[in-house]
Amino acid sequence: IVCDRSAWHSARFLTAAAASVAGALASSGGAASPLVLCSLSFLVGSRLRVVGLTGGIAVGKSSVSERLRELNIPVIDADQISHSVLKKGKPAHTKVLRAFAGHPGVVTQDGDINRRELRNLVFSDKRLNRVLKGCTHPAIRSEMLRQIARLSLWEGHPLVVLDSPLLFESGSAALCSRTLVVHCDEDKQVARLMRRDGCSEVEARGALSAQMPQKAKMARADACIPNDGTMEQLRERVDDVCRSLLDESRGHVLRAWRG
Repeated sequence: IVCDRSAWHSARFLTAAAASVAGALASSGGAASPLVLCSLSFLVGSRLRVVGLTGGIAVGKSSVSERLRELNIPVIDADQISHSVLKKGKPAHTKVLRAFAGHPGVVTQDGDINRRELRNLVFSDKRLNRVLKGCTHPAIRSEMLRQIARLSLWEGHPLVVLDSPLLFESGSAALCSRTLVVHCDEDKQVARLMRRDGCSEVEARGALSAQMPQKAKMARADACIPNDGTMEQLRERVDDVCRSLLDESRGHVLRAWRG
């Protein structure tokens, strides 16, 4: 189910682990010497498995995340984080207000952000999309790393899932030792989106075309979870993947402690 491609001790993963520890300590007002940070980063890198989960719109990724939570696997939701960093008073909120102040409809009369208008605006303008990412992505990455550190160092979970619709596009896959892609037939994807959002086929296919192609995501993933059948079939596939990842993670922890 999972390809044999180890990334446990890659410099990329350990760097991210060290940053997560530093961020967690900073958020709690703590401090640590470089030696302590290096030791903690090794602990994260050798014991924690971060699995990235992604997929296109209306493929059933949320159902996969829900099943993982039922299996007691902690899931970090990138969408929830992106909403939280844009709350009033947050630095990212202030940056977006300043960057988009000249665009009618984005900033409301009470000084808040009209998320629907903002989404529609950046959806059709790549330059403004990059501007928005520059305002929000640093805060999003910081919160992701803080949660990874909390779940690994404070709560001791050997496996954490990072659920992100833009896992590859945002570079968040660099934090993951494995990546999973949920996918389905494009016609089914379009039909699900039309049913869910009440949009036309033209609008649904337009939304799909604005995303990274499904095949491109699948080509970059370590494992793919098809969702063309029933909900029960999807749950069984998720259970199989979860068992495989946990077995692999436990085996790695044992090897790490044995040296």
